[in-house]
Amino acid sequence: MNNLVKTLIKPDWDENPKRSEILHAANLLQIGEFQLIQLAYKVWYNKDLPEEKINKIFSHYMVSGIIPIWVTYYAKDIIKMDNANVLNSYDEKYHIYDHEFGGYIYNERQRKNRGIFYATIIALVFIGTHYLAANYTEEPAGFYPPYVEKRVVYPELYEKKD
Repeated sequence: MNNLVKTLIKPDWDENPKRSEILHAANLLQIGEFQLIQLAYKVWYNKDLPEEKINKIFSHYMVSGIIPIWVTYYAKDIIKMDNANVLNSYDEKYHIYDHEFGGYIYNERQRKNRGIFYATIIALVFIGTHYLAANYTEEPAGFYPPYVEKRVVYPELYEKKD
C-alpha cells in the first residue's frame, strides 16, 4: 500500500532505482516505457527492435525487472540532456513510434470546436444509453450496479399464484 501511495504522488518512482531512471526518462520525453525501450534499441543497434524480440525484452523488463544495459545508458543520456537544458522532448525523433504525435491544434477556435465535438458525442452516448436502459429493460433490483433485473433477484414476486 505504501508503494502505491508513493507511485501516485511521484509517477516516476519505483523500488528499483535503475527502473526509476527509465520511468523518469520516459516521463521527460512524454512517452511510455515501451517506446523508450524501442528508441534505446534503435540508437544502440541502429535498427528497429525486431518483432520476435519485443515480447521477450518487455516481459523481462516488466515482470523480472531485468533492464538491458542499452536502455539504462539511453535513459541516463536523456536525463543528462535534461539536466543540461538541451533536451527538446517535442523533437520528432523521440516520437517516431508515437502515431498520435504531431496532431497539433493551431488556434483556440479549433481547440474549442474539438472540445464541443467531443462533449456532444459524450452527451449523445449518455442520453442514448439512458434512453435504452429506461425503455428496454425491466425494473432493476437495486439502484447501484450491477443492474440485475428484479425478476432474477426476486422470482417469488413474479410467480403466478394458482
